[in-house]
Amino acid sequence: MAKTREEITGPARVRFAPSPTGNLHVGGARTALFNWLIARNTGGQFVLRIEDTDRERSTPESEAQILRAMEWLGLDHDEELVRQSERGDRHRAAVDKLLESGAAYEAWENEEELEQMRAAARADKRAPVVRGRRNHTDDEIAAFRSEGREPVTRFAVSQADDAAVEFTDYVRGTVRFAHDQIEDFVIARSDGTPTYNLAAAVDDTEMEISHVVRGEDHLSNTPKQILVMRALGGSEPRYAHIPLIAGPDKKRLSKRHGAASVEELRDAGYLPKTVINSLALLGWSYDDKTTMLSVEELIEHFSIARVSKSPAVFDLAKLDKMNGRYLRLMPDDEFTEVLLEHLERSGYLAEHGPDPAETVRVAAPLVKRKISRLNEYDDLAGWLHRDLEMQPEAWEQITADTKHSIQVIGAGLGRLQSVEPFEVDPIREALSDELHILGEAARDFLEPQRIVITGQTISTGIYESLAALGKEESLNRYRSAMGKLAELWSDA
Repeated sequence: MAKTREEITGPARVRFAPSPTGNLHVGGARTALFNWLIARNTGGQFVLRIEDTDRERSTPESEAQILRAMEWLGLDHDEELVRQSERGDRHRAAVDKLLESGAAYEAWENEEELEQMRAAARADKRAPVVRGRRNHTDDEIAAFRSEGREPVTRFAVSQADDAAVEFTDYVRGTVRFAHDQIEDFVIARSDGTPTYNLAAAVDDTEMEISHVVRGEDHLSNTPKQILVMRALGGSEPRYAHIPLIAGPDKKRLSKRHGAASVEELRDAGYLPKTVINSLALLGWSYDDKTTMLSVEELIEHFSIARVSKSPAVFDLAKLDKMNGRYLRLMPDDEFTEVLLEHLERSGYLAEHGPDPAETVRVAAPLVKRKISRLNEYDDLAGWLHRDLEMQPEAWEQITADTKHSIQVIGAGLGRLQSVEPFEVDPIREALSDELHILGEAARDFLEPQRIVITGQTISTGIYESLAALGKEESLNRYRSAMGKLAELWSDA
């Protein structure tokens, strides 16, 4: 029988610690969600820490974007936001303590000397790790300074036989890193600023983080952070390294797979609940069949023991399908307001005056039946907001057999002229009667009707589209199309 994996129990104090060097991508959002669900499931705390010690790449704009994305997803944090850059005094104090205890040392090697060390290790078939020299004389240090060198601070990894860092990971089980595979890693740069591994270790300890849940790409950082924590006299949290996210081609997720950031997903017209639901299923499942879960259900059922070790596949086609289902489950009035909010934020309403919102309200229940993403609105109903623009492929379709198109479009025009009131049911009845009289296949008769009023082959349903457009404009578009087809026929 398979071994049952350990579960996180009791109030868990977890953190999400993004670097503000770009947008919040799908992988980071999934990490944030897993931590948030653990905190909510266990009655713990979810802490947000901005790791902005990379001065060159960190920007206020990226931080603001991350916060917007978190708010849109509904991932609220429980305490005041922490910025790592504001904890510099704590990090420097930790470096000083490590230097004083001998757990760290100043290293003066330049890049050329470091590469020579690595090359020598490779030649001896050892791991190419750096071990800096610790016994420089005062004269040597003075010479280094005269060259313009400044030392970095490295952590002194113990070289005792069989020394290793070992820990139990909730996802990966027992993980062991031999010390001879870990170089004396830099904990402070030559300008005194802390590196990621020093700052993360200090902050996790002092913020009393009980569980660190993050991507498996951080696995190699974990033994370094544990070494720092232990050297400072602290105790390390428990770890869970979750699988990375791949695209449908099983390669690591990137922009080539489509929308990769949370704001791109928002702007494409996905609902927050869809994104949350989809992210939760990237590497985790409740059972073998349930695919749609509310936030409340996710909080209730989320379990770190059910997180897979295998890479999770993020597929926009599946996201479209789920989003379409969520949209169709909405009451019409709620869907309309969500659609209007999206179209206003995207600038669509401002581009389509004078009263585009009223047109959207008419079209919303119609597009709801076919839409997968809110940004598909224009593809389905944009023809209601502008003069008829015939798509080339649509025109080619009705001119492939001009004579037939003149017959069926003319028949449709003849019936519609007498329809009163010009509403869905009378329109459907009139066109259905004409369809039976002509003996045409439904598609062969109705598709040309769609094209002459919308200018496209994909839109809302033909009966609903005619009613939404109104009798006068519908008949005008019919007559315009008939004129163009007659002219084409006469020239043939």
